[in-house]
Amino acid sequence: MRHVALVLLAFALLSACAEPAAGRPTAAPTSAPVVVATGAPTSPPSSAEAPPSTSTTIVTPTSRETPAAESQATATPTAPPSITGPAPSVATPVTPPPPPPVQFSADTRTVVIDPGHGGEEVGAANFGVVEKHSNLDMAFRVERLLAERGLRPVLTRREDVRASSAGLAAAPTGFSAQRIDLQARVDLANSERAAAYVSIHSNGSNSGAERGIEVYYNSQRPHAAENLRLAQAVHDGVLAELNTAGYGAVARGVKDDSCLRAFQGRCFPLFVLGPDRVTTRDEILRRGGNPDALLPPGASEFRSRATQMPAALVELYFISNAEDAAILRSEPAREAMARGIARGIARFLRVE
Repeated sequence: MRHVALVLLAFALLSACAEPAAGRPTAAPTSAPVVVATGAPTSPPSSAEAPPSTSTTIVTPTSRETPAAESQATATPTAPPSITGPAPSVATPVTPPPPPPVQFSADTRTVVIDPGHGGEEVGAANFGVVEKHSNLDMAFRVERLLAERGLRPVLTRREDVRASSAGLAAAPTGFSAQRIDLQARVDLANSERAAAYVSIHSNGSNSGAERGIEVYYNSQRPHAAENLRLAQAVHDGVLAELNTAGYGAVARGVKDDSCLRAFQGRCFPLFVLGPDRVTTRDEILRRGGNPDALLPPGASEFRSRATQMPAALVELYFISNAEDAAILRSEPAREAMARGIARGIARFLRVE
């Protein structure tokens, strides 16, 4: 048995190599509380797959964590977390096994909603708003609204934890843990044969003056045109619902993330949107990661697995801006944003 366990562990480590990232079917959350960030702000993460939140108010964790596996599509409804209060304790980072090959159906109604960050990766934090909590609260709202439209929403996480699901002998941190977590989100979407993947975030900036809403897509995929159509539908839906509800928003537009960040002369997109890529042992070390957490013994590189369906990432306001953060704390505004995301997804799937 010990020999079999070691073989399975090695297989899990080989497969979980990725690079740079409900139940409320009947009622919306009753409040939109927030967490006040404490302590000195730290510099933003340097990983290519983290969304462009570069505020001095971004909390950059030194380690990552993930939960045990959850049944994403059939879980018992749970109350959404408050986006206020202290961050809960975190679990051990884990890496998922590779999913089986899947064939995608053109008429599937499954949509994967990805609340960004979680656990020790906080995201942006300022003016009483902590992104990881805000993202999850928004995902629960979108889930409810999509279900009301007859769609099948699946969340990549349902708690303040990482999305990975298989145990490791040693818990990786930083760059390595982020790779494992982001790959788990992509693998879930692929295994669910989703028709669309939408990742929910809020922005941050070193400048408190930046405001607004933007949506990212990737133009370097076989389904690039559908990526753009999904991103545009979500962008327009959110702005339309906010305007109807009486909330202003700077329209920052739909943006191609194909060369969002550069490292060692290479362009990197957001991990959950971009194509698969090779990461070498040397690059893992340069990025501060632990190769032993990502590579099997003797391996010098790994190739990530990319989302196989149209995907977009929405940035809902700037937490680093006082006016935007105030809107994010507003219950009616949050419900309007959720309606806009659901409306955009429904329009993309032509089920309005």
